[in-house]
Amino acid sequence: MCYLPAAVFAQYAIGIQGGPLFFQGAWEGRDALTDMRGWTAGIQVVEGSRGESGFRVGLDVGQRAYTLRARNEASIPEEFASTSTMLWLSFEMRWPLSRKHRVFFELGPVIGAEVHETREGSRLYEGYELGSGPYSTKVPASETESGFAVRDGRWRFGVTAELPVGARWYVTGGAHLCPGVGSWARDRGYATLDASIRAGILYALAGKRKYGRR
Repeated sequence: MCYLPAAVFAQYAIGIQGGPLFFQGAWEGRDALTDMRGWTAGIQVVEGSRGESGFRVGLDVGQRAYTLRARNEASIPEEFASTSTMLWLSFEMRWPLSRKHRVFFELGPVIGAEVHETREGSRLYEGYELGSGPYSTKVPASETESGFAVRDGRWRFGVTAELPVGARWYVTGGAHLCPGVGSWARDRGYATLDASIRAGILYALAGKRKYGRR
């Protein structure tokens, strides 16, 4: 009995991916956050072959755009249209959902850091003056924050499929949910539910060979 070499068994792959980010406020964030939209794009490294478990590591950049209507720390009503630029680092385990196809269930933590945010809006100052009665004045405001601060800490789960289009190339796509509490909305800690759709391409790195019997 002898063994013959078979196809290369690619254990690791590297690629790029991106897509839209959807998020929805929960509890008190449901009324405070509106006009929400965003996107993500980045690089990923995956481990694991068809029908086998593995892991995925990702580094993404993206933006959240939203309108915030709430009272600030001084109880002054304010409204801001904000754009927050974020970095996300993720580490997810992958479990196969098929033995014949590269379809995986993924679960793992995601940490997000805010690097820049711009805000355009106004504050409403209210009071009472003797002789003239109550008053309200809307004052325009513009703010910019920059730096590096951890704003998100969540768990993400979803499904990813990888379709071979060449000897080592794969087209990949997936959909994921990410519940949790983020402080990207001016440090307020609103609870939100994130959903993302990703598409991209992977390149399988050279791996070991598998042998079959004859």
